Amino acid sequence: SESARRLDAAHRTLVNAMAERWGVTVEFIPNSAENALDLVASGQADLAIGVQPDWNGIDRVDYTGYYLMHGLQLMVETSRQITSIGGLRGRAIGFFTEDAGSREVLRAEAERNRAIVDDFYTVPRESDAAFSILTDTAINLDAVFGDSMRLQAHLEANPETLNLLTDGDGRAIWFSRTYRVMAVPRNDIDFRLLVEYTLQELAEEGRLQEIMSPVMRPQDAPFFEIWPGSSEYLGYQLSR
Repeated sequence: SESARRLDAAHRTLVNAMAERWGVTVEFIPNSAENALDLVASGQADLAIGVQPDWNGIDRVDYTGYYLMHGLQLMVETSRQITSIGGLRGRAIGFFTEDAGSREVLRAEAERNRAIVDDFYTVPRESDAAFSILTDTAINLDAVFGDSMRLQAHLEANPETLNLLTDGDGRAIWFSRTYRVMAVPRNDIDFRLLVEYTLQELAEEGRLQEIMSPVMRPQDAPFFEIWPGSSEYLGYQLSR
């Protein structure tokens, strides 16, 4: 899918940007998404990117600070003036097949707001989301509820006609949040700090936000704490 392609490209760019400052080349291990933590824990990989931190793995690897946030959001057609969950009453809402549990999340939110929202449809292909809202099809959706990374390309391509449901202050509403971090070998404090310091330099320069912009809006970038101190560590000059 487009979101998966964008995330993969952003991750490769980020790792290469870090490695360039260390003066090393990167070897990406193919088909390693499902066992990334195992590879780091066993010493077959030095770093895993795109990890969702889990306490079950805390005794096997160390986690860095998070560099990416994504989660469930509601994309609506601007002209339909949907400004709240209550505005979804009688509306047709699409869900991506890949976002398991998203219907239950929206249904629970509707109940909390005492709104009857039950006109649900499946969007079988991520690429059809905007088309299903903006084009008069057999099922003309009013909104699509899904992971923010799946919505990003559609919002970029249709800035005048599509937007996200926002709160009273104009901030996009998050119905769930997922954070991504990197995993490094357990108790290798020097390497973990090298990764942390490099991420901080990239964030301070704005390069981190630039790299992640295809999958995350700049205003949604998580706060990245910058520790005071030198930009040099273990003989590497990390700033540019």
